[in-house]
Amino acid sequence: MPWLVAVEISKLLKIGGLVFVETHFSFSSHERPWHFFQFSDMALKVLFSEALGFECLEAGMSNPIVGRFSSLADGYLKNRPVSGLYCHSEYLGRKIREVNVSSFDWAQLDLSSVVEGTKYPQPKT
Repeated sequence: MPWLVAVEISKLLKIGGLVFVETHFSFSSHERPWHFFQFSDMALKVLFSEALGFECLEAGMSNPIVGRFSSLADGYLKNRPVSGLYCHSEYLGRKIREVNVSSFDWAQLDLSSVVEGTKYPQPKT
């Protein structure tokens, strides 16, 4: 439950304190911003958002890798390269204000404020 970890980190840091998170393998973003659990740069920016009292100093994905679809995949995919794979995602942020974490509720957040206005693409008609 990474959202609980983010709240606990917020409790530990004083204003001005820094948090650096480097995570495991992630895949290029799809269904942005709703795809959080591969810990993309956007996922980390949401977990440590201004709503929780953080300012993002830098976030990104590093160490790109290339994979291939298996020879067992559907014919149109066999051995095709898969791009947009990264070994790590990183976030560097600073705590800029105190948040009452005892009453903090992710469900009460204005979603657009933590996902920077990113939306699903409109369906093609």
